[in-house]
Amino acid sequence: MHKLKRFKGILFVLPSLVGVMIFYMIPFLQSFMYCFTEGVIDRRFVGLSNFKALFANDAYKLAVHNTSFIVGIALPVLCSLSLVVALFLERYLEKYKGIQGILLIPMVVPTASLMLLWQDLLARDGLVNAILHTSQDWLVSDYAPWIVILLIIWKNMGYNVILILSSLLSMPREFEEVARVDGAGFWRVALWIKIPYLVPILFFSIIISLLNCFKIFREVYLLQGDYPVHNLYLLQHFMNNHFINLNYEILTAASFLLYMVLFAIIYGMAYWQQSYMKQNR
Repeated sequence: MHKLKRFKGILFVLPSLVGVMIFYMIPFLQSFMYCFTEGVIDRRFVGLSNFKALFANDAYKLAVHNTSFIVGIALPVLCSLSLVVALFLERYLEKYKGIQGILLIPMVVPTASLMLLWQDLLARDGLVNAILHTSQDWLVSDYAPWIVILLIIWKNMGYNVILILSSLLSMPREFEEVARVDGAGFWRVALWIKIPYLVPILFFSIIISLLNCFKIFREVYLLQGDYPVHNLYLLQHFMNNHFINLNYEILTAASFLLYMVLFAIIYGMAYWQQSYMKQNR
C-alpha cells in the first residue's frame, strides 16, 4: 500500500506519458534517423551529407537569415513592451477592469479573419495607402518583415501582459511600500523590486514568446502562400515545401537543427534563471 501511494502520481500521468511516447518521442527518434540516411525508402547511411547539402542550399540560407532577423527583433521588443505595459497597467487596473479582456482579443479572433483584415489594410487599395496617399502593396515591399514583426507584437503582447499582471497582483506590497516611504519613484521600484520578483514569470513569458514568434508562419502562409516574397521566406516555408516534395532527409535535418538551437537557448535561459534565483534567495 505504501509503494502504491509512492507511485500514485506516476500512475495518474502514465496515460499521457504513453501518448507522448507513441505520438511524439518515437516519431522524433525516427525522424532523427532520417537525417543520416539517403531518404525514407533508401535507408543507406550517408553520414553528414544531408547537413552539408543543407548548409549549401541558398533557400535555407535565405530562410535562416529572414527568420533570425524577424525573431531577433520581435522577441526583445515584444517582451520589453509587455513588461512596461504591465507595470503601467497595474496602477490603473482598478479603474479599467475590462482592459484584460481587450488585451486578449487578438488571440481569440480566428486567424483567417485577422489575415483578411490585414490584407485589406495593407493592400494597394487599402486603408493605409488611403491615409498615407500612396499606392504601394506593403506585403510585397521591403517593409514586409517589419509588418510581420508588428503582427507578432500585436498578436502576442496582450497574453504576455496578462501573465505579468497576474504575477504583479500576487506580489507582497510590503517591500514596495517601504521603498515608497524612502522616496523611491515608479522606475526605481520597478527596477529594484518588481522586476527581480518577476524573474520566473518573465522567463516563462520569454519562452512562450519565442515559440509564438516561430508560429507566425501560419499568418505569413495565409497572406502569401508557399512561396512568399524573398524577405518573408521563413524556415517553416523551407521545411513545408520540402515536406510537400517528399525530401524528408533535408526536412528532418533542418528540423533537427532548429530543435537544437531552440533547446540550447531555452536550456541556457533556464540555467541562468536557476542561478539567479539561488543567488537572490
